[in-house]
Amino acid sequence: MTSSGSGWREALGDARLLVSGFGKWGGGLYDLTSGAPVALDDLATSGIAVGGGRLWRVLRAPGEQTSTCELLSYDARGVRSYQRIDAVRDPHDVVWFEGAPHVSASWDDAVWRIDPAGDAHLVWRGSAVPDGWHVNSLLVVDGALHVCAFGRFDRHKGWKSDEHAGTGFVLDLATVREVLGGLAHPHTPRRRGDRWYVCESTHGTLTELDPAGAVLRRAQVRRFTRGLALVGSYALVGGNAHRSQDHDRAEIAVVDLRRFTVVDRIPMPCLEVYDILAVSPAVVRGAATGFGVNASRAVDEHRTSGRPPERRPTPADAAVRLVAPRAAAALAAAGEELPTERATACEVRGSLDPRAAAGTAPMVTVEVVNRSGGPLASVVPRPVKVGARWIPAGGGDAIANPLVPLPRVLPDMASTRVEVPLEVPDQPGPYVVRVALRQPGRGWFGVRIQAEVEVVAEVDVEVEPAGLARLGPQRREQHDVADAGRVGEQHDQAVHADAEAAGGR
Repeated sequence: MTSSGSGWREALGDARLLVSGFGKWGGGLYDLTSGAPVALDDLATSGIAVGGGRLWRVLRAPGEQTSTCELLSYDARGVRSYQRIDAVRDPHDVVWFEGAPHVSASWDDAVWRIDPAGDAHLVWRGSAVPDGWHVNSLLVVDGALHVCAFGRFDRHKGWKSDEHAGTGFVLDLATVREVLGGLAHPHTPRRRGDRWYVCESTHGTLTELDPAGAVLRRAQVRRFTRGLALVGSYALVGGNAHRSQDHDRAEIAVVDLRRFTVVDRIPMPCLEVYDILAVSPAVVRGAATGFGVNASRAVDEHRTSGRPPERRPTPADAAVRLVAPRAAAALAAAGEELPTERATACEVRGSLDPRAAAGTAPMVTVEVVNRSGGPLASVVPRPVKVGARWIPAGGGDAIANPLVPLPRVLPDMASTRVEVPLEVPDQPGPYVVRVALRQPGRGWFGVRIQAEVEVVAEVDVEVEPAGLARLGPQRREQHDVADAGRVGEQHDQAVHADAEAAGGR
C-alpha cells in the first residue's frame, strides 16, 4: 500500500506539505513532505492559509470553553504578527480574501474580516443561536468567498442529531446561493476544474461531486474526515482518531483520484487533523523558526535550559519558552566555529569605488550569500560578521575596519544585504581593499570582495564604481578561506554568554 500511495510526493515537487492538528492531548503543525510527520511545534492549531506573502494560522480555541481567537502570521523568517481577537469565539478556519485574512467562527456562526490592527469586522452571520449551524471551513472559488456549514438549525448544536446528517451545505457569500447541499457534516470543500471534493465527516468519506452538486463517487476513509489537499492525481485526507478507542491516533489517508480508493495511510501523532496545505519551503522554514526570529533571545533560552538553578534569572515556574527547543538549539549551533568545508561555501558580493578620500567613512552595501548547508548568524560565542581591511600596496600592516553583524539569521541558500562602513586610512596611496566574512577562531573566510583603491586627499564626485571587484568562484585564491587558517588576535577569544562575577571586572 505504501509504494502505490507514494506518488503524491513526486507530484508535490519542490513544495512542502503542512498539516495542522489538535486534540485533548495537544497538537501543532507538522511537515508531512517526507511521508512521515515531523512536528514543527506544539501549538494546537485549526485553520492554516497562505496569502499576502504570509502563512496565517488560527490557534485552537474551543467554543465550549472561555476562549478568544489568536491569529498568527509568518513570513520566511518566522512569526510576523500575533493578534488577539476577542470578538471571535470558537475560530475554525482562515483564508486570505480581498487583501485580508478572514476567519470563520462556529460559536458565532459567522465570518469575520480581520484588519491589520487586529479588529474584527462582521462579514456574514448565519444564525443568532450559538453554534446553531456549525460554520467551519472557508474557501475562495472564482473570486468569491464560500463558507461551509452543517445545516440551518434554530437551537444550540441542533446538527448533532443523526437525523440531520444530510443537511450540510456550501454557500457562496457573494450571491448567498447554496452551491452544494445534502452533505453529511461537511468540512474542507475544494474545487478543481468542474469537480467538487468535500470531506463528509460523519460518513467518513471523501466525496466527489459535479458542478450541480450531484454525488459522483465516495472514497471510504472510515474515519471522521476533515482536512484535504489535492496533489496531482492524489488527495490527502485527514482522518481523526476514533474517540471510543483510547490508543487511537489520527491518520492522513492517501486517495488515488483515478480509482477513488485509499492507497495509503500515514499515522499522525495528534488525535485530530484540521487542515492540510501545500506550501513553499520558505513557509515551512518560517513556521519552524516561529518566535525564534530574535536569535539572541532564542540562544539565551537554549542556554538557560542547561544552567543550574542558581544561575537562572527566574524560577522555573516563571519561565516563558517561546521557541521550540529544536529551533533554539539550531540557532545556538550557528554560534559555533564553522568547519572549513562550510566556510568555503560562503561569499560576499559587491563593488568598490576605485578612489576614496582619505579620512572619510563611506558606507558600502554588500551581499552576503550562504551556501554552507546551515544557518549563518551573528550569535555568541562566535558571531559571524562582515568587515573590510585596507592593505597598503607597498607593504605594511593591514588596517581593519569595524566588523558589522548580519542583520538577520541567514538560512542556507539565502542571501542578505549588509551596510558595511569603510573607514578610509588617513595616509594617501594605493591599497588593496578586502571585504569578507569573519568569525572568531575561524578568521576571515569565504569568497571575498577585493579591489585596488587609490586613497587621495580629495576624491572626484564623478568617480564610477570599479568594473569588477568580486573574486568569483572560478577566481578564488587559496587564502580566500581564512587567511593563515586561524587568526590569533585578542578579540578572537570566545565571548561567554554567562556574566562573570563582579569581582572579576
